[in-house]
Amino acid sequence: MKVLILGAGGWGALVGAYLAQAGAEVVLLFRRQAHVDEIKKNGNRLIIEKQEGSLMVPVTATTDPGEIDDADLMIVAVKNHDTVSALETVAHVQLKAVASVQNGLGHDEKLRGVFPNAEVLRIVSAVAGSLINYGRVRRGDDGYPSWVGNPTQGLTPMVVEVAKLFNKAGLSCEPVSNIEDVEWCKLLWWTPSSITAVLARLPQTQVMQSPHFAHLLVMITRDMLKTAQVIGVAVRDYPTIDVLYRCKGPVEESVRNVIRKGEEWEAQGGAGYKQAMLLDIERERKTEITDTGAYIWQLALQRQLDVPYLEMGCRVVLGLEERFE
Repeated sequence: MKVLILGAGGWGALVGAYLAQAGAEVVLLFRRQAHVDEIKKNGNRLIIEKQEGSLMVPVTATTDPGEIDDADLMIVAVKNHDTVSALETVAHVQLKAVASVQNGLGHDEKLRGVFPNAEVLRIVSAVAGSLINYGRVRRGDDGYPSWVGNPTQGLTPMVVEVAKLFNKAGLSCEPVSNIEDVEWCKLLWWTPSSITAVLARLPQTQVMQSPHFAHLLVMITRDMLKTAQVIGVAVRDYPTIDVLYRCKGPVEESVRNVIRKGEEWEAQGGAGYKQAMLLDIERERKTEITDTGAYIWQLALQRQLDVPYLEMGCRVVLGLEERFE
């Protein structure tokens, strides 16, 4: 399978390298030439750091979209606010399928607008990859899963083929017919965690261990759950994406659950981890709030649902973002 990774950041470069190891013909499309130069300096190999050591994986890397004519699959891994401009650079590429692995909802229309003849897929991934230097990425814990599906057609042959390739690469992946439900459940975990991290300006485990911030996290989650249920989303826990402990029973019980989860995460080595949204604010960059929390807030408004905690959190993040525009 020929695979183009549009947005070879931490996740994109890491996953692309593993897919290449599994036999796929992969091109990593970087934005910065320094990454490509470093990879070429290392013999056209990307350095992957893991807890047990590092490895060097042969890859094809470029910053020039004109070098790519076609692909069986393009995975879009750019930041949400870069989507339109990034897609314009590869509009000439002939694709069989295009998949977004981005946070949030509403990406399908953008993909179909540029690639009307390609099958549109969604990938939800818990794979942890961070770009730590030019030509060098770090992989988090092994075994974190991914899910892939076609939001309108379910389990298509392409969905099954993509999942098979991921699994061959050692990246656990499940083909599913309900990919939108999985995406919603990820957002129910990620968005409240991210918003409260911005409010607290603290690493995630510290946020979760504060009774006050844990309370806000629970209430934002419940506002989002209310919206999901009205829309008809089937909310349940998935491996590494557990949200029901925030939503069941009395609020006080859910707050205690969040504090306990924070303690467990810190004991397992999670101390110091900062959410990407907080890092964006600290670096004075736009966040992904528009396509995540604010997108769901607007869905709630359209249905005349009262979501005060979600609204407050979104307004704070959007207000902070105004300084960076």
